[in-house]
Amino acid sequence: MAANEIAKFLSSIDPFKTLIPQELSSLVSVSKIKTFKKGDTIYNEGEPAEGVWVLYKGRLQVFKFTSDGKSFALESLAPGEIFGTLCRLGSNNRVYPCTAVCAEESHVILIPERIFLDCYSRNGGFVRGLCSLCSERLKDVQGLRCLGQEAVPKRIASILTRLFQVHGPTVPFTKKELSELVGATLETTFRILKQLEDKEILSSSRGKIVIQKPEFLVDLSR
Repeated sequence: MAANEIAKFLSSIDPFKTLIPQELSSLVSVSKIKTFKKGDTIYNEGEPAEGVWVLYKGRLQVFKFTSDGKSFALESLAPGEIFGTLCRLGSNNRVYPCTAVCAEESHVILIPERIFLDCYSRNGGFVRGLCSLCSERLKDVQGLRCLGQEAVPKRIASILTRLFQVHGPTVPFTKKELSELVGATLETTFRILKQLEDKEILSSSRGKIVIQKPEFLVDLSR
């Protein structure tokens, strides 16, 4: 991937769009593009943090693990999202706080930690962009935690509504991935999706869910 292509991509998203061309060019010159296959782990919880990641193409799932080794999904990331750093800003934490796994073949940009932190220390607009991202990400995670207290049908409707906003009508999720994100058993997720299919609110096939009537999901999520 050409450096100008990376620069054009980063210049369209927060917080990098606040950088002047010279700063952006300097950052891109030391960044790396890495390709991962579906199912590959980009980093594991507790590993030393080597840098800041930006998803260029593909889709990621972010997980945490309980003390007994059980995993639960925190979020799903789409192209243009930054990961591996937001939870560490402003602290001396230099290990990854979660595990990032590719849900499909993914291309990611790795920015060295020192370069990223240098931009953070010198650029007020860069800091504001990061604060905005942190706020949005925290709101999403808190929303998921609150959803955990709701009935499963409402949780599924709410998650699918969010995924519709990110991916459009065709949500590139398997039923297993959806069940992990919702925090429900696969059997329960299958049953509720079948009910929604019977009402022609959505349809599903291998590896994707097609939302046909998003307004009905919005109503169900309230």
